[in-house]
Amino acid sequence: MIAKRKTIMPDKITMINLVWTAMIAVMLTATVTLYQDKSDLIDLNYPQVTGNYNDLSYY
Repeated sequence: MIAKRKTIMPDKITMINLVWTAMIAVMLTATVTLYQDKSDLIDLNYPQVTGNYNDLSYY
């Protein structure tokens, strides 16, 4: 006989997926909210950070 699943209590995997999805949604919302007014950062004329790579042979 096959046991019937209880639909009142979601299983662990479903709960983990719901919590993970909610956490990603909150982080995405916070990122959009924090950076929506930061479009004027381009006009601040900061010097661009660059890097140099020197290929030196040690032999």
